Order: sequence, then structure tokens, then C-alpha cells
Amino acid sequence: MATVNQSLQDRAIAHAIAISRYGNGISDRIVKLLNSADADLLEKIAGRLASIEERGYDLGPKSTKRLLALLDELRALNAAIYEQLHDSLADELNDFAAAEAGFQKAAIEGALLVEVGTKLPAPARLKAIVEEVPFEGRLLKSWTEGMEQGRIDRVTHAIRMGLTQSETTDQIVRRIRGTKAAQYSDGILDVSRRSAQSIVRTAVTHVSNVTAQETWKANSHVVKGWQFLATLDTRTTLGCASLDGKVFPIGEGPIPPRHIRCRSISVAVTKSFREMGIDKDELPKGDRASMDGQIAGAPRYEQWLSAKSAAVQDDILGPARAALFRDGKLKLDQLVKSDGTKLTLDQLKEKYPSILN
Repeated sequence: MATVNQSLQDRAIAHAIAISRYGNGISDRIVKLLNSADADLLEKIAGRLASIEERGYDLGPKSTKRLLALLDELRALNAAIYEQLHDSLADELNDFAAAEAGFQKAAIEGALLVEVGTKLPAPARLKAIVEEVPFEGRLLKSWTEGMEQGRIDRVTHAIRMGLTQSETTDQIVRRIRGTKAAQYSDGILDVSRRSAQSIVRTAVTHVSNVTAQETWKANSHVVKGWQFLATLDTRTTLGCASLDGKVFPIGEGPIPPRHIRCRSISVAVTKSFREMGIDKDELPKGDRASMDGQIAGAPRYEQWLSAKSAAVQDDILGPARAALFRDGKLKLDQLVKSDGTKLTLDQLKEKYPSILN
């Protein structure tokens, strides 16, 4: 039978897939929030630019005054939407951290098959993860403030450049919004959408991994360390690939995410019964064999998925692509992209039991 650490690793990989889909769901809602502010922003720009008749290098004092007033209004609108973005995201991630701690505790209990007195981290510590633990060197608030500043800087630059180059109001608005033919992906506002998606998905990965570390720390009488697992495909960075399979003390080492949109995960490594001070001869034979403290080998994702049932493969890849994968007609790195599947937090919680079984 599989060892406890192999069981934990297997569940961690399935869990990472669900977390990726949950990240898709949050980022989609955040982008919709930004989109809701675009109409007000563009209406304000179009209305105020129409009153600035002068174009060219020197606008003159009257037009310059109107331009500066416009930019002040845009900054206020932009600041308001990003404050709402931060608060909405922080609230969601606080609830997510609590759910993840519960999942990690249940994963340990389910893998051990014996009562060892597992615990949850303190609620205050879980809440601190969201706002007080940096990822990629910056706190969540700093990331949202950076996105806010980047968006207003891009809009300001587009307006100033358009006026200097004697563009019409429609041309300037089109530069900012983009064109319908390109589904507005060619406007500068789309940069803000893509940036938000990347930061939100990275924040989800960050909260998941740090919450796991805190839960393992609370159960250090059972967990002795953690293992770095990289998703080994053509999109994996060399840095993450070089860390794959390595083991570190709890709370130390290169805890994922290692970069924006990092897909690497951390997995608990449990002690053996002997290391826990338990006489394993008193335990059932099946449990005795599974709790040996040995570190599970780091599998390639493709190997992991190949060992799963057709139903699991269909759920992850979709039936058509899964069939191609099973038939060997396409390799996994040609099949596994961001499939766009989205989960709410409630839907993620509903998946926890099937992952733990």
C-alpha cells in the first residue's frame, strides 16, 4: 500500500488543480469589477476631452487647466475602484485561508488513519497571512496600489500622447478602450485586466501554500518538513524545476509561489511512528507499513495523471482531450493549458471531500 507521504503527495496534486480553478474564478470576478469601472472612466475622458479643443505640443493655459482637472478626476475614480478591489480580494482570501487550513488538517488525519491530536493554526495567524506576509517581495496592499498606479499612469500617458499628436477624442478613447473587433484586447485597459489576473492567481497560490505551512507548524509533532513539487512541463521555470522533490524544514526554504503565476506546490512530509515516539508494533499492520517517514519520490505530472482513472482524467482535461491523452496521440504539455474552468470558494469546499478520499 502507499505510504502516508505518498498519499499526501497524491492528494496535494489533486488539490492544486482545484486551487488553480478557484484562482480562475476569483480573477474572473476581479476583472468584472474592473470592467464595471471602465464605462465611468471612459465617459469621463470623452466628456472632458471634448471641451479641450486645442491639440498639439502647447495646449495653452486654459486647456492645460482642464486637462489637469480631468486627470485629478480620473485618479479619484481609479483609486476608488482599486480600494474596492483590494477589500473584496482580502475578504475572499481570509475565508479561503480558513478553508485551506481545514483541508490540510483533514489531509493529515486522512492519511495517518490514527488519532494524533491534529490542530488548526490560530485564526489571527490565518488572517495575518493575507495582509502581512509578502509574496514576490510585496504585501497584498502594495500589489493593489501598484496596479492602481500602473493603470492611471497608462491612461494619463495615452491622453497626453493623443493630445500632443493631435488625435481626436474618439482616437484617444479607442487607444484606451481598444477596438470591438479585437474584443478590446488591444486597448491599454486590457493591460490592467491581465495584471490583475496574474496577481490574483499568485495571491491564491501564496495563501494556499503559507496556510499549509502554518497548519504543519501547528502539527509539528506529526509533520517534520515539506517537499517542493514543480509542475514539470514546457512552461516550468528552470528555478522551479531545479527544486522539484527537495525537502525543507517547516516554514523555511523556497516556499511557492516563486514567481508570478507559479504553479509549484508544497507537500507535507510526516514523521515515522518511531520519530513520533509511538510504538508501531501496537498499531494495525496496514498502518504500520504506511507510516514509515520515507519521503515520496517527486513524480512528473504526466505520470501522476496517467495513473488516474478515466473519470479523473476527463475532469481535468475534458473528455475529448483526455481521450487523446489516453490514446497517446498528444503529450500532456500540448494538452494542459489554462482551461478557463472556474470555481467559487463554496464549490472548492465541495471538492475537498473527493480529494481527501
